[in-house]
Amino acid sequence: MANAYETLGVPKGASDEEIKRAYRKMAAQHHPDKQGGDTAKFQEIQSAYETLTDPQKRAQHDNPNPFHGFQQGGPHGSHFEFQFGGGGPEDIFAHFFNQGGFGHNPFQRQHQPRRNKDLRVQMSVSLASTLEAQKKTISVQTTKGDRYNVDVDIPRGINNGTTIKYTQMGDNMFDTLTRGDLYVIINVENDNRFELHGINLVSNLEIDSIDAMLGAEKSVTGIDGREYMIKIPQGCQYNTKFGLQGQGLYQMNSNIRGDLIVNVVIKTPLLNEQQLNILRNIKTNQ
Repeated sequence: MANAYETLGVPKGASDEEIKRAYRKMAAQHHPDKQGGDTAKFQEIQSAYETLTDPQKRAQHDNPNPFHGFQQGGPHGSHFEFQFGGGGPEDIFAHFFNQGGFGHNPFQRQHQPRRNKDLRVQMSVSLASTLEAQKKTISVQTTKGDRYNVDVDIPRGINNGTTIKYTQMGDNMFDTLTRGDLYVIINVENDNRFELHGINLVSNLEIDSIDAMLGAEKSVTGIDGREYMIKIPQGCQYNTKFGLQGQGLYQMNSNIRGDLIVNVVIKTPLLNEQQLNILRNIKTNQ
């Protein structure tokens, strides 16, 4: 196989960015659609680029199979000789299946048709917005510099890291190849008011120790901005939890909704001397 680095004119330790720049320059120079373009050279450039941008292929290219040939025979026996251009053991099977009349070679690689590269873009949405299905428009730029808008349909209850695929809406560097796909990766932003436990939300409600002893009514704000009143009983303890059913997040593509769990955090206020004396008397008379 031709040396991919020499084909693109880059050193062996070239970075991905250096390889990409060299590829774009040479591909544009030898593209078959361009006057004076060379199809064979273009295909060689394309193959070199695919090799160097795939970590596994690049590793195999940099460290070829050490078995270059196989020879067997003697003065009185049959003589077989195979020469492999850097291939692996599967090439031995290919020789027998393809040349020996044994039919289909199960070890033969199936080559996928070439096409333009896929594009991946990030899109951020707020945690509260996942309560409803939504449509957002994102701007995408191809390798050639073309820019276009894509309307992204986001289902209710979308999860962080969910990927939405748009077929043949990716890169279009080469007009003669099938267009790549577009992958939109959804990032759901954190909301510091809540902890996520699946589709349940946990929120802390801070009260002072006097309210914990006497009891009180406190207001809690849900993910949707609505206010809910919670009745704190007398003698409420630290980490007491109250559940607001159906006020959490939605399960994606479902009507199932989680709960809002309110966790009581008790804070001790600073008291003056007179107030402290009252507490001392209460404790003494217990």
